Amino acid sequence: MAEKKKKTSEEFSIEDAMKRIEEINTLLQDKGTSLKDSLALYKEGVELSEKCRKNLEDVEKEIIILSENE
Repeated sequence: MAEKKKKTSEEFSIEDAMKRIEEINTLLQDKGTSLKDSLALYKEGVELSEKCRKNLEDVEKEIIILSENE
């Protein structure tokens, strides 16, 4: 079970998430996007943004720990 959890965290790519957020932003600016689709896209963007934030916080903590050990 720990392997599955580890694999899931390795699957997340901040670069891919940022690319998707850019795609979402473009779609939200499109006047042809329905309100329902816009809401779903907005929700996806918020979730990706939160994952990116958490990922960056984890990296920052790891850097601080490594710096303290030097």
